[in-house]
Amino acid sequence: MKIIIIILTTFFSSVVFAQELITKHNFEKIQYVEDVEWYGDEIYCSGYTFNTKINDGNATDAYLIRYDKNLIPLWTLKISEEHTNIVYSFKRHNNKIYALVTQGNVKPLEQDVFINLFIISLDGKIEERVYLGKTFHSPSNIEFIGDNLIFGNKISDGVGYASNSLSEIIKYNIKTKKVSKHKSSRYMARPKKMIVDKSNIFLFGIYLHKNQPNILAYINGKYSEISLKVPKEEYFLDSYINNNILYVFCLFPGTYHEKEQYFKIYSYNIIDKSIKSKKLSYAQLDWSDQKFDTFTANDGSWLIMQNNTTKELNFELFNKDLKKINTIKYDSNNGNGNWDRFIFKNGYLLNANSRGIMLYKMIANK
Repeated sequence: MKIIIIILTTFFSSVVFAQELITKHNFEKIQYVEDVEWYGDEIYCSGYTFNTKINDGNATDAYLIRYDKNLIPLWTLKISEEHTNIVYSFKRHNNKIYALVTQGNVKPLEQDVFINLFIISLDGKIEERVYLGKTFHSPSNIEFIGDNLIFGNKISDGVGYASNSLSEIIKYNIKTKKVSKHKSSRYMARPKKMIVDKSNIFLFGIYLHKNQPNILAYINGKYSEISLKVPKEEYFLDSYINNNILYVFCLFPGTYHEKEQYFKIYSYNIIDKSIKSKKLSYAQLDWSDQKFDTFTANDGSWLIMQNNTTKELNFELFNKDLKKINTIKYDSNNGNGNWDRFIFKNGYLLNANSRGIMLYKMIANK
């Protein structure tokens, strides 16, 4: 069945699109989606479920599924070796799939887990497991520089949530099998996103904390910890780099004591280390609520936001000047925007959440 969704014009002058649901596949096992990737005619999705043989409310089984371009499943890989198993992130590289799987034991207020790197063939067979050490919570996405697989990790001095913790950048050379790690000097919020630019590496946490490092970086081979001099604790959304400028999108959704709500972008020049910022209030944007899943495009970042006037969810694309340049209505029949992994590519939208995995075609309104 095809659903056509029409978009209303919003606050900023922008290109407005409708979308057509081309195909959908419901998950049989996955309850929560963690990652989705799209390579040509190959589509992959990872997630996990609490419906396990142990069934104690904490145990999870992990799944990685490969689909064809019509979202027909070609194979499903189940990982259930430990009490808790989650494929948080993966990447296809040189005809292999590299998946970061947290495994171990989780109890209320405790996580005693480690990371294994699973190297998987394109037909869904596990070829190798590489132990990468202890972790706490979840790693970042994976990036490659040459033969080095790179990601961000959180480590703790205990298994309880109140334990002291640090972040680290981990490099694993897929040819030499060598592992190298660099820990942060101070606490930083758990890793959310890793980006690379040539040989430069940048790791961001889920928050931007005041008076603390906000970015772990290797710039021209030298390690550094960067503060964006944020005025208060802000929520990290997305980041990308262009012409030596690192753009960082964030939100302040308001608190009981500070009711101001705003959308903000920082511009960090990696050459002269200068910092600029710009923000817009929720009132200016006609927003009432935000979601935290994003997708980086060539010209900015896609967000999911709730319109204050219509109370509807929209995908909204913002550029480096905080100008809205595209709007697409979110398909509320197939999700609620709270746990989505999505990709915009060549006029299509691929979205995966607990309702299933969906492929849409975008159509410009006249």
